[in-house]
Amino acid sequence: MSLNNGEIDLILQELDLPDHSVRHVIQNDFRNLYLQLFRPPAAWWLRVCLEHPRVRLHATSRGPGKKRSHQRFESFLHARVRGGRIVAVEHVNQDRIVRLRILHNGVETDLFIRLWGTRANIIAAEPDGTILDAFFRKPREGIVTGDTFKPPVPADDSLRPVREWSGTASFNEFVDRYYREQEQQEERERLLTTCTRALERRRNRLAARLDEIRRGQQRSADADRFQHQGELILAYLHRAQPGAAWLEVEDYSDDNRTLQIALNPARSPADNAKAYFDKAHRARETTAFLDETAENLENGIRAAEARLNDLGELALQDLRELAEELQGGRDGTGRGKAAEDTVGLEFESRGFRILVGRNARENDYLLRRSVRGNDWWLHSRDFPGGYVFIRTQKNRSIPLEVLLDAGNLAVFYSKARRNGAADLYYTQVKHLRRAKNGPPGLVLPTQEKNLSVELDRERLRSLGIGSDLNLPDR
Repeated sequence: MSLNNGEIDLILQELDLPDHSVRHVIQNDFRNLYLQLFRPPAAWWLRVCLEHPRVRLHATSRGPGKKRSHQRFESFLHARVRGGRIVAVEHVNQDRIVRLRILHNGVETDLFIRLWGTRANIIAAEPDGTILDAFFRKPREGIVTGDTFKPPVPADDSLRPVREWSGTASFNEFVDRYYREQEQQEERERLLTTCTRALERRRNRLAARLDEIRRGQQRSADADRFQHQGELILAYLHRAQPGAAWLEVEDYSDDNRTLQIALNPARSPADNAKAYFDKAHRARETTAFLDETAENLENGIRAAEARLNDLGELALQDLRELAEELQGGRDGTGRGKAAEDTVGLEFESRGFRILVGRNARENDYLLRRSVRGNDWWLHSRDFPGGYVFIRTQKNRSIPLEVLLDAGNLAVFYSKARRNGAADLYYTQVKHLRRAKNGPPGLVLPTQEKNLSVELDRERLRSLGIGSDLNLPDR
């Protein structure tokens, strides 16, 4: 509920604004303006909130928080009234319009603070009413530079009753506390929704990757079967016909049960046996890797679920920090864009985040908005492809396995995918130089290192890339 005219009148009486000087002007967002006022012996903040349905003006015990870069109207007030002195205050026609006349370097400026719900505004004007600028420019209402602002005369100028408040605090203090509690409650609900959705997405994403790992573990458990099939092919090599798709044998390890073994018709029987031995070798090699990856994913899922369960108990500041972390920040610093608006693809490898741009637009966005100088950049050397970034972490070096994961992604999201391998170069983002007059996202690397990568199906599956990978055999 916004302030009525009786409440505004009471607030102005308590504030006693004349003879205060304007020390600072801060517009920390698109709905609030703060003036730091001073009259010996103290300075304090006056808040003007233009956000419906909490339009108001009052002294506040908390100044502006984080702010954006200077806004247009804020810059105008810096030049026009900062350092000036309030010489007159009027509640115009008792119509929820407050006029502050400010004298600065011998020039008077009227600030009309219109506290009208959805039509709230602040208009700066000459004493004759000529508009200099406005918080919200409204051409249809005639609120533009050069027009004349003339407050209307209401049909009823009687004061409405002031709402009751308890305690010994002034009405200003009551209003400040009342609306702050409302805003904090709404902020808490908003942060709870944001954190819940982000954590659920993280948990579900990790669970999907864990399913891929489980399937990979099942395949790696087939190492003994692949080895045995290769041995059976060699044992019955005399039966194999060139170009055959199947070889029928008696399995001596299973009471001579008849068994059909699939063959690649393009390969010789001996090469088919070798291919089965290679499958067995790769399956054994990946078992430890998949087990470690599965454990990491399980730990991540448990951590996400624990955080979800604890959300309701977190203090507001803890929720703010968690939301910053989940929305793309690093270690709670709030870096990057909101998770739901993330550009490109995101993967996780042993606790490190890997970002992938799939086209020039995504590459350029990630370079400008999502990475910093110490992060690592990878790109295919001789093929067009997306940029891959490894986000670094404080006091942690990049493990080789994380670099290989990122290298596989760099090959997979490039034209080199059909070859199954490529040479990459990689360097830190701070060593990238933008090409002069080049298209968006084009960079020239310096101090780069070389990396040769062959695509690894199991490694890609561990990153969450589907189980039906169509990669060339090597």
